[in-house]
Amino acid sequence: MPSSTPEAPKPHRARSVALLTGVSALSAVSPLIALPLLTRAAGPAGFTEIAIGQALGTLAATLITFGWAVRGPVEAARSPHPARVFRASLAVRGANSLVVLPVIAVIAALASHAQDHSLAIVAALAFALQGLSMSWYAVGVGRPLLALSFDAVPRIVLNLVGAVAALITGAAILYPVILLVGTLVATLAATWAIGLRERFSPRSTLADAAAAYRAGWRTALTASLLTFSETAPQSTLGVAASPAAIGFAPFDRILKYGYIGVYMISSSFQGWVSSATGDLAHRRMRRAVGIHAVLALVLGALFAIVVPWATPVVLGPGFVIAPLTALFGGIALAAMTVGTALGVCVVLPAGRDGAYLAAVIVGAALVVPAVLIGAGLAGVTGAAAGVALVQVAALATLAAAAAPVLRAR
Repeated sequence: MPSSTPEAPKPHRARSVALLTGVSALSAVSPLIALPLLTRAAGPAGFTEIAIGQALGTLAATLITFGWAVRGPVEAARSPHPARVFRASLAVRGANSLVVLPVIAVIAALASHAQDHSLAIVAALAFALQGLSMSWYAVGVGRPLLALSFDAVPRIVLNLVGAVAALITGAAILYPVILLVGTLVATLAATWAIGLRERFSPRSTLADAAAAYRAGWRTALTASLLTFSETAPQSTLGVAASPAAIGFAPFDRILKYGYIGVYMISSSFQGWVSSATGDLAHRRMRRAVGIHAVLALVLGALFAIVVPWATPVVLGPGFVIAPLTALFGGIALAAMTVGTALGVCVVLPAGRDGAYLAAVIVGAALVVPAVLIGAGLAGVTGAAAGVALVQVAALATLAAAAAPVLRAR
């Protein structure tokens, strides 16, 4: 711990929030840049393997993170020693990785439909390592350059290099391999730059990590259930050997990239809201929700209108998303956008963790039956309708929890 007396954290400036939002959006766009190359390199069957691995890896990343992506920006924004918060998170996430990575590799092998399970396994491991990302820390301390240097730029480079290598060689597995190795290198560089360059007590770090396990289990459970509700559709169809699995894969990936973009943008507002108190905090909450409401309308409409005709053009003739399927995707994305803002910018900063957990449980409980029943009744379109139903139900629960906070003076 530094010997000097720290200054109290100051509220983030709007300029920092704008820059963090831009960096976050850039990071979110990076997989979309590589997507047309990847689909042509892997084909529908190979892309489905990668999609299954990505879904499972995203869930694994959330388990590794143990809620730091949710509560981390708040703790870093309010802590007089944010680097100490970062070191505690490293200890927690490193220990979690030792357990989660082998387990997710086995599950990916079971979910894979290919004779060689390696593509699904390596993809799952590559995306699982994103649980070691430091982007939440950059949001918490209001430093866009950190997010740009150690998250956005590496993601763009790795996705493009991996997809180009897969396309040129015809070996789709090069994409997740390059992503895995590059993510590990970027993580080690960020760890050194942020957490290990100054003197610190390893004993204090381990004590902080133990305290984080005790205090953060509810947030970690919430984050894991939330990710489960968003990654389960593709994994569920794969494990169930549903005929809709291959056709659902492009819809699922495009929708998930939309989710990722929304989360990154929303997390940029989370540090801004959490660093303020009193009337200023309430004004920022309302402003954040209003901005996200407009964003929801734009994203939902774009998904419903653009995705059906753009998918075969961008991804290739083997990939098609029907207009009705896209409409359900637009509804799901719009509901998720407003719900995320209510959750991370209102409910959590107000200290209503239990209410947030209740909303997430609703989504996690509904997602598997909704998708399986929908797929059984109407194939890919029915599965998409199930996803939309889950997001609308979660939004309604979050709106009920956020309403008294937003009405407060």
